[in-house]
Amino acid sequence: MSVITIKEYSKDIGIFHMHDEKENNTFHEDFINEMIEKLSILQNDTQFKAIIIKGLPDLFCCGAAKSELMKLFEGNLAVKDLVLSELLLQIPVPTIAAMEGGAVGGGLVVGLCSDMIIMADRMMYGGGFTDFGFSPGMGYTRLLQWLVGDFIANEMIFTGKMYKGKVFKEKSQVNYVLPKDQVMDKAIELAEIIAEKPRGTLTTLKYSLSLKKRQLLQEARVHEDFMHKITFNQPEVKEKIEKMYTTYKNK
Repeated sequence: MSVITIKEYSKDIGIFHMHDEKENNTFHEDFINEMIEKLSILQNDTQFKAIIIKGLPDLFCCGAAKSELMKLFEGNLAVKDLVLSELLLQIPVPTIAAMEGGAVGGGLVVGLCSDMIIMADRMMYGGGFTDFGFSPGMGYTRLLQWLVGDFIANEMIFTGKMYKGKVFKEKSQVNYVLPKDQVMDKAIELAEIIAEKPRGTLTTLKYSLSLKKRQLLQEARVHEDFMHKITFNQPEVKEKIEKMYTTYKNK
């Protein structure tokens, strides 16, 4: 059964919908493989002019599953979720993250890789990586700095704290922070305005405007892979993964 679908809102607007209710949109192996497959479809699509990325009503995306974290702990650094950020940035048309639900870790990175972000004011967003005992991945360190600035990013990364969307309204470059029931409407409104433009103009602009993020991602992956080799080598990390995973999954 598919857990990620690409639907037509209109002939010019596509909706990339992550809806794995059973696993709360965590990056387990099947979810990752399907996400790679569907993102590859969007890379080759020549129809859409804008893509809206949405998740579950209460949880946009939850990042790595326990199984994937254990792969990292056991020394398998080539896990597939590390390519997701790159694939998201390679979508050739503007992307809008309609984050009606909260997002944790790599799930927040999905939003960070979008061209525009809309958050819900009462939902929770953050990394949580250090709560598990290891350093961030998927480009989170550099992409978060891009969103909120160095000092706030440092606080978020070091503490692992989660923040309500309303905090990002004043402390970040998020486009909109709205009541949850208005998030999708705003995303559609933006997509419809974008879709009025010629696709060639949009793809040209997308390539240029996403260049900085692509550069940041490449820089981050070098540093983050190195940090993973250090932080995942700590014996207490396995225990923290076992303990914290259930806590985050049930939030």
